[in-house]
Order: sequence, then structure tokens, then C-alpha cells
Amino acid sequence: MQMKIWIIQIINYTLSFLMWMILGRMLLTLILGNRQNFLVSMFTKITEPVYRVTRKIMPFARENSIPWFSILIIIIIRVTIIIIYKPATYR
Repeated sequence: MQMKIWIIQIINYTLSFLMWMILGRMLLTLILGNRQNFLVSMFTKITEPVYRVTRKIMPFARENSIPWFSILIIIIIRVTIIIIYKPATYR
């Protein structure tokens, strides 16, 4: 069964968005520290579900390495999707 290309693109763009949000949260934490303001709380609300899944997948990971493992998991999922469904885009 062939998936529609727009479904694959939505999944890919969503994963890309989450990856950039994780990088943005890391940068904000580096610059602002642990201050709580609107921008930091917005990034936290968006990225915390991804961190929760990463903590379940990799319970051995330290807290400061969770963002890096989250990005790694997202990249692996994106590359897998591209490898599996790329031939479908040329039909």
C-alpha cells in the first residue's frame, strides 16, 4: 500500500520542526539559564513530550544528554522515512 506523498511530507516537516525546537530550547537554556519566561515555557511545552519519549527509550541517559538523544532519534526516524518512501515520490 502506497502512502500519499503529502502524509510523508507532513510527518517529515513535523519531525524537523521538533528538532529545531529542541535546538532552540538548548540555545535558550544556554543563554538565559533556568529563568522562566514566556518564550522558555513555550519551548518547554512543545519539547517536553519528546523528552519524555526519549527518557522511556533510553532510561540510562543522563538528563543533560536527553536533548542530544532526542535529536538523534528524530534524525534516525527522518532518514528511515526518506529511505523507505523516497521511491514512491518518483512514481
